[in-house]
Amino acid sequence: MGVPSVEDVVADLLSLATYDSFPDPAATTAFAGDVFEAYEAELLWGHCLAALSPCPPPEHDLTDVRDLHARKFDLSKPPRSYTEAMARPDRDVWDAAMKREAKSLEAMKAFRACSLPDGKKLIDVKWVFDFKYDEDGKRIPGMEKARLVARSFTQRPDDFGETYAPVAKIASIRIILAWAARRDAHIFQFDVSTAFLHARNRHPVYCRQIPGHPIGQPGQVLEVLVALYGLRQSAYEWYCLLMSIFISIGLIRCEADHGIFYAYWSSPPDPAVSMPLDGSPLFLIVPVHVDDGLGVTNSEPLYHWFIAHLQTRIRIKDLGVCSRFLSVSIIRDRPSRRLWFSSHLYIADLLDDWGMTACKPSSTPLPANSYDASSRVGVRVVPAQPHALPGQHSAAIKHDFQRLVGCLLYLAVTSRPDIAFAAMWLGQFSSDPTRDHLAMAKHSLRYLAGTRNLALTFGAPSSSVPDSLRGFLQNVGCSDADWASNDDRKSISGFCFYFEGSLVSWSAVKQKSIALSSTEAEYYAMSHAFSRSYLAATSLVHPELPRAKTIPHPVG
Repeated sequence: MGVPSVEDVVADLLSLATYDSFPDPAATTAFAGDVFEAYEAELLWGHCLAALSPCPPPEHDLTDVRDLHARKFDLSKPPRSYTEAMARPDRDVWDAAMKREAKSLEAMKAFRACSLPDGKKLIDVKWVFDFKYDEDGKRIPGMEKARLVARSFTQRPDDFGETYAPVAKIASIRIILAWAARRDAHIFQFDVSTAFLHARNRHPVYCRQIPGHPIGQPGQVLEVLVALYGLRQSAYEWYCLLMSIFISIGLIRCEADHGIFYAYWSSPPDPAVSMPLDGSPLFLIVPVHVDDGLGVTNSEPLYHWFIAHLQTRIRIKDLGVCSRFLSVSIIRDRPSRRLWFSSHLYIADLLDDWGMTACKPSSTPLPANSYDASSRVGVRVVPAQPHALPGQHSAAIKHDFQRLVGCLLYLAVTSRPDIAFAAMWLGQFSSDPTRDHLAMAKHSLRYLAGTRNLALTFGAPSSSVPDSLRGFLQNVGCSDADWASNDDRKSISGFCFYFEGSLVSWSAVKQKSIALSSTEAEYYAMSHAFSRSYLAATSLVHPELPRAKTIPHPVG
């Protein structure tokens, strides 16, 4: 009997696949049945391997297209792919969004149709869809977004150079807001439309045709001429362009935080800008987070002059007086020179997302049984990985836990120092959480439900601060350590910094080394605090800018 063809082998494999278990070729020298009776397993698998070949990269992003038109889509969520967008009942909405983006790409001269040069590799592109929301988190009809992005994992190292692009640190932003509130400075906000596309791509990159919107002749590819979203170097190219524009206007980059630019003028830079009546110099401080920026100044005409200069170089939108930045609300009472930095809207959206809007609030960030209150603080009685019960560990629990803890960490870093320790402690279990850990994370969310209206107060001292502490908390930093509190005996470092009476920086982290004494743990904590104090001490250092007489410094 001759050697069977590959087609015969595959047909018999498919017939065997109907059984509960598939024969292991390594465990036997022959399979049951006439076709396989005389053939060794190696010969069989040789035929199978010969039938396989590398699959070419897809021209478009591939969603499961089986019976897409008959599928019931959740229209409250954006499409996950171009294929799905074209199969949905609201396809016209997303088609219009893609046309707007394609028109924008054409206006920015983002691509050039050409033949692929020898030795160059094609990268893939795909459409990413989302809804646009207003400041209250409500969807804006007719403003759906479609963005063409590169799939950067298909890039090779010779396709890009530098990739790191700094953004303004959140602690720096808090320092600037506290500084501005105390001096009743104007706080404006601006946004750059299709920011990355303004920067030119300095490394030759070639991509496949745009799904649904081909350019050029059939068989041609596209040379990417701009810093397309998704490319590894795009953020760096955009930052370099923005920095060059700021420097040409006269701004200086802050050496302590490269995401902050500032300038002062002892004389008006433009006839339309007048000097302050008190004789102080004009100043402008601009913290930037990718394509979002703030303008802090003592002259409204100066800010408009600054925006007008930017509009000659990039597509920028002046959003006026800042009310929300990086999902944090900014509420001001200018007569009393106070500013509130609040995440109440973000917390409300988070509670709604988890179906906990009407939950019973908890009084503490972590449940009482997480730590043994009768013993010294910090000794955990809940083991790092409890003995799992059936259903305790699952991919769904891991996904939900990581998603919730990520939101808690964001709140802890931006505006809620009261949950800094809880978020850090919960984050230790992200690799293998159980149902108990998820319940603890939801306990933290219930705590936020009851305290959602709490906010950081910048400017004039809060009425909740005792008179005896108001002078002490002007410019000071405090550090502490919780020695050997974990099962692994690694201590917890914590610090907080006050700038002109406002809490602007804090941290709660586990130390990387095991301290052999409480004194050693305290030194580790102070070292961590000192490294952060440099930012607070040098964020606003220009001698012409009004500033505090002393700078924050840590004390043990």
